[in-house]
Amino acid sequence: MTGSLKVELKHQNENNSKSSPGLEISEMADSETGEVFRDQDGGNETALEKNFDIWGVVGIVYSSIGTPLALGTYLSTVIGVGGAPFFFYTYLFAGFFCLLTAYSMSEFASVHPHSSALVYWTHLYAPQNYARPLAYLSGILSCACWIFGMTATGFFVADLVLGLVYMHHPDYVSQTYHYYLIFLASVVFAAGFNIFGTRLIPLLSRVVTYVINLGTLFTLVALLARAHPKRTAAFAFKDVTNTTGWSSNGVVFFISMLPTTATVTLFDGACHMTDEIPNPKKNIPIVIAYGYTGAYLIGFVSVLVYNFCIVNPDNLLDPVGGIPLFQLYVDSLHNDGLATVSALIIIVAFLLASVGLLTSTSRLVMSFADFNALPFGKAIGSVNTKLNAPVWAIMFVAVLTCLIGLLIFASSTALNAVSGSFVSTMYVAYLIPFVALVLKKDRYGKGVKPLFNLGRWGKPMNIICIVWFLFASAWLCVPSYVPVTANTMNYTVAVLGATAFVAFANWFAYARKHFSIGIIKEIESEEEIEEEIVEEIVEEVHAKAQ
Repeated sequence: MTGSLKVELKHQNENNSKSSPGLEISEMADSETGEVFRDQDGGNETALEKNFDIWGVVGIVYSSIGTPLALGTYLSTVIGVGGAPFFFYTYLFAGFFCLLTAYSMSEFASVHPHSSALVYWTHLYAPQNYARPLAYLSGILSCACWIFGMTATGFFVADLVLGLVYMHHPDYVSQTYHYYLIFLASVVFAAGFNIFGTRLIPLLSRVVTYVINLGTLFTLVALLARAHPKRTAAFAFKDVTNTTGWSSNGVVFFISMLPTTATVTLFDGACHMTDEIPNPKKNIPIVIAYGYTGAYLIGFVSVLVYNFCIVNPDNLLDPVGGIPLFQLYVDSLHNDGLATVSALIIIVAFLLASVGLLTSTSRLVMSFADFNALPFGKAIGSVNTKLNAPVWAIMFVAVLTCLIGLLIFASSTALNAVSGSFVSTMYVAYLIPFVALVLKKDRYGKGVKPLFNLGRWGKPMNIICIVWFLFASAWLCVPSYVPVTANTMNYTVAVLGATAFVAFANWFAYARKHFSIGIIKEIESEEEIEEEIVEEIVEEVHAKAQ
């Protein structure tokens, strides 16, 4: 018999039966492709509503990275870490590998879209004996990455708000607790919106997309029209500035990759919304592939405009409010009103982006907790049906973000430490499923062809990405300035070490006994589907007889 036959199979997860009674696994089998579409309810009474269309998820992803505007917040690299040329060339260099990562991730998602993303893929592709611990490790690292990213966004909001205050009140002296309170307010705002306004998030995500794009257009046009005199091509592409203390410009080049890696990033974000968008196998890869390509191209234009519109580079050494981008506005726009509007656009964009970032992060944490990876996983992995929101996951992420935010009291380099940590943690997490897939002989399975198909280039691209993950992670741990002091130290290694400690502590204390994703089976024919049904019936009869 030919045609597409879909059969729903429900069975008790044997691995979870002791630790999580009642955990049901639903599998949808397609006799044509031999694939199994699996949805784990994890004890939730109902799944999240499918409120998002493709543009809503695009908004979530685009607001999470905000590439063209976020790049401007890294203009401090123009001051002495390579100058404008390295700002431009590292964008081309690192951006190439970032796009390869996005395209590889699109292929992953077109085969097995899942809200836990890396966790699920690792469990599918890793050798059976190692799948469970590796899936757990990828999940912890992935959750840490997104929570660090949430923290970094809150830092940016606080920094930008105080910078705007200083623009209009030069005598203002900020205190550390001022910084933290604004950071706290941004997190509370994002959490409140996610809990009580979850059905409005698809609309908000579209609004943020318009704010970022129109804000970028306004800012770039204003800079091009009013910045005078423009910088020369030599300044933008040739004159390297190195005040880092490193004797090698090659070292400085790789250190200056942070702006690109931190703004063309978080490639698995769209996957976290799998349960809330129709036809995820088709739509999620489209969001990732086309969304990141578009963001990269707009960012490319932004870098060029920023480089040519730096009227007074020396002023960036002591920028207004400590924000080089605001100093660029003041020097280049020659109008306080335009500078204020441009600054407000950045602030609003980052504040609203924190909502979408928390949305994506909470879905990841909810899905990971649903596999009993965390204590109180049943609660954290649950969905409030009245609010249509994973309330406990949202609160968990928000509270943890606020606790991590206390790092601002430790060092003035806390922002760079967290930013560098979220990128490094992301790349280390990505390593696990990528390596597992490369080592797997039949890749996605016998006869399975991804909807977003990289073809024969898929495996070479995966290997290049693996090398890139290792390379970039190493350089993101290198201090920008030498000799190293307490204020110039790169604390990324310390943050990664703390993350590893928490991961292993939780594994031995809880997850080793409770964490389980379930049994994944590939069904290649209609006959096997029928055999599967018979086996299920026989097992149920024996269970009742006993």
